[in-house]
Amino acid sequence: MRVFALSILLILFGCTPSDKQPDVTQFILRGNEAFQAGDYTKALKFADSALAHNSNSSDAYFLRGRVYFELEQWDHAEAAYLAVIDLEPDYPGVRHNLGNIYYFQRQYRSALTQFIQATKSSTSANSWHAAGAVYNALSQPDSAAAAFEQAIRLDSFYGPVHTSFADLLEEQGHYPEALERSRIALTIRPNYLPDLLRQGRLLLRLGQSDEAAALLQPLITEYPHHAEPRYLLGQALQRSGFLEQSAEFFSEADSLREIEQRRGQLANTAETQPANFQAQVDYATALRRSGLLEESLKRYFIAQTLRPDNLNLQFHIATLETDLGSLANAEERLLRILAADSSYVLAWLSLATVYGKTNRTTPATNALQQAALINPDHPAVQQFLTRMPSRSSQ
Repeated sequence: MRVFALSILLILFGCTPSDKQPDVTQFILRGNEAFQAGDYTKALKFADSALAHNSNSSDAYFLRGRVYFELEQWDHAEAAYLAVIDLEPDYPGVRHNLGNIYYFQRQYRSALTQFIQATKSSTSANSWHAAGAVYNALSQPDSAAAAFEQAIRLDSFYGPVHTSFADLLEEQGHYPEALERSRIALTIRPNYLPDLLRQGRLLLRLGQSDEAAALLQPLITEYPHHAEPRYLLGQALQRSGFLEQSAEFFSEADSLREIEQRRGQLANTAETQPANFQAQVDYATALRRSGLLEESLKRYFIAQTLRPDNLNLQFHIATLETDLGSLANAEERLLRILAADSSYVLAWLSLATVYGKTNRTTPATNALQQAALINPDHPAVQQFLTRMPSRSSQ
């Protein structure tokens, strides 16, 4: 049974009437900012500060629930959301978020209760979509389809529900209908990989190998670390008689699947041991090596809550932020690292990179010179210097 990915309602809600105290409001706003930046420790501190000023702040408990959910500390997240419900039963999003906690723990009946309750106080599509996913997990496909259809009636442009509906139809063997639903999903999210792969699978099942190959070929380049595009393309080429080419793609897919299996083992350890720092780092590193940078960054943020003063971890986060284009965050983090340890050569080099990307030539040169002054023989310094234009060529 495929487990559907549910949308998590993580909207930055305004303060409720009970929380219109200036100090509390500021704590919540700053906590939300920290949460968005991945600084979960700081977000929790702001939530605690808000509760110190107002022990009945539903916004503060909701913020705690969001943070603990991201940290995969289900018991703490559940307790926080239940506190919100005690204070304000109709607080926007709390039932849906509580349902997600139960869903990810496979407590499907409890999850369904919360999602159905959420549909009574909201006209958004995501709780009906979530209810449909739970019905499917409970082997009730008709109820799942009805819930998905209700979500679509509420918001026909809500992409995730079309994705889940296509999954359901594929599982039931309704391949033409699943293909049509996949195409609808792709009109909303044109580059969503699961929908692209499903479309490729379904085209193969329906005997349209050439069309499947044309769809899958670009995915090989765009997603070099994923096994399934290569495997499906291998099938398409095999059916079209290109046996030698198909064998190459099958071999590449097998190698990537071994990596994916190892990554899956690391994921299981990290998810079942949320307080294990090394498990979080190992999984984050595996994700980064597989090109899954955003997922890697999220996992590093979890590790950060366990050892916030670990400079090597902070450096890895800054490197990912640079790769993802979050240059302001990366610069701020690198400066904090260097304030703690001014001899951190790699941090100076990364800072030079950030300055270079933001067209600040003089600071970039100064940062590089500082790294070279600390350790001129460092391999990274030497490599960096070889990429720099010589003065005679300027």
